[in-house]
Amino acid sequence: ILGLMVGLTLGYVLAERQTVPPARTPAPAAAQQGMPEGHPPVPAAGAAAADPQVEDHAAELRQLLAANPDDRGLMVALGNLYFDGARWEEARLWYENALEGGGGDPNVITDLAVVYRNLQRPERSLELLRQVIAVDPGHWQAWYNTVIVLHFDLHRHDEAEQALVELERLKANGAAVPDLTGLQAEVRGG
Repeated sequence: ILGLMVGLTLGYVLAERQTVPPARTPAPAAAQQGMPEGHPPVPAAGAAAADPQVEDHAAELRQLLAANPDDRGLMVALGNLYFDGARWEEARLWYENALEGGGGDPNVITDLAVVYRNLQRPERSLELLRQVIAVDPGHWQAWYNTVIVLHFDLHRHDEAEQALVELERLKANGAAVPDLTGLQAEVRGG
C-alpha cells in the first residue's frame, strides 16, 4: 500500500508538470453526450467496473464479509482493491465503513485522505492527514501527503514547506522515506 501511495503521488506530481495539447476536434462520443466542443468523452456509469479480475476479487471479499460482517480487515481489503483500481468513491465507502465505530488505523486514515484528494476534496484530505499526525507524529506517509495536498491542491506553499521540513527530519532520523529530491524541487521552486 505504501509503495502504491508513493507511486500514485509521484505519478500525479509528474502528470501535473506535463502540458496537455488542446483537443483539435470534439470527440464524437462527447458530442453525442451533449458536452461542449473539445470536451473529452465522459465514461458511462460503471465503466470502471469493466475489469473482471477486480470484480471477481470484490465478489469474493463481499462473500467473506457477508459471513463476517464486522471484519474490518475485509472492509479495508475492499477499500484497497478499489483504491488500486482508482475507483475512489467505492474505496471511500469501504474505508469509512472500516473506520466506523472507532479503531482509527493511521494507515487506513491516510489511504482515505488520498481518496478524498482524488475526489477533489483536499480540505477533507488535509483534515484526515492532520488527524493521523496528531496521533502518530512519525507517520511519514501522512506528512508526505500533507506536503502534496498543501502545495499542489491548496496552494498553501509556506505550510507545505513546513511539512516538508518535518518530512526531511523524519528521513534524517531513519524513517523509510523515499527520495525527496523531486518533491523538494517542486515545493522550493528549484
